[in-house]
Amino acid sequence: MSKVVAGDIARQAANIAGAIFQVAVTTTAGAAIQETVDEGPRSLVEPALYAFTIWALIFVLSLAYAAYQALPAKRQSSLLRRMGPFTAAAFICTGLWSVFVPLRQFGLAQLMLLGIFTCLLIAYLRLSRFAREHDLGIGERWLVALPLGLFLGWVTAANAVSLTAEAVRRGLVAPGGAGEAVLGSALLLVGALLACAVILAGRTGPVQGFLTYGATVLW
Repeated sequence: MSKVVAGDIARQAANIAGAIFQVAVTTTAGAAIQETVDEGPRSLVEPALYAFTIWALIFVLSLAYAAYQALPAKRQSSLLRRMGPFTAAAFICTGLWSVFVPLRQFGLAQLMLLGIFTCLLIAYLRLSRFAREHDLGIGERWLVALPLGLFLGWVTAANAVSLTAEAVRRGLVAPGGAGEAVLGSALLLVGALLACAVILAGRTGPVQGFLTYGATVLW
C-alpha cells in the first residue's frame, strides 16, 4: 500500500471517527452542558433557545459528509484531500468542547470554538478555490458544501456570543452592564463583517456553501 493511499485512508477514518465522536459526546453531555451554562451569569448576548435546534441538522449532515467522503471512490479525491484534515479536526474540537464545558474549563472550550472556526474556514476557502477550477458533482455540492456552510455559519456566530460570555465570566465586564452591551455589540458587528467577507470569498464556490452559510448566520 502506498503512502498516499495510507494517508487517504487515515483521513477518511479520522473524519468518520471525528463525526461520530462529536455527536456521541455532545449528545451524552447535553444535560451537563446546559446545567453548566445555566449556572453562570446571564449574558445580554445570548441566542434564543430555538437557535440551538440547528445542531440536530449539523450533526446529521456531518455524519452524511463523513460517510460520503469515506466511500472508496472518494479515497483519492483532490477536493477531499485538501479539505479532509481540517473537517476531521473541526469534528474532534467540537467533541472536546463538549468535554471541557461540563468540566468548567471555559478557556479551553473557547479555544476549541476558535479552532473549529479556523479549521472550517480553511476547508471552506479551499472548497471555493477548488470550485473555481473544477466542476463539482452533485455529491460535492450537497454532501460537502452544504454541511460545511451550515457548520461554519453556526460557529461564526457562536464565537461572537461565546467571547462575550467569557469576558463576563472572567470579570472583564460587568454582567448586564454597559460594558457588556458595548462589547457584545462590537463583537456582533465584527462577526457580521466577517460573515460578509466569508460570503464574498465563497461566491466562487457552490451556492449550497455560501448561501447556507449566510442563512445560518442570520438564524
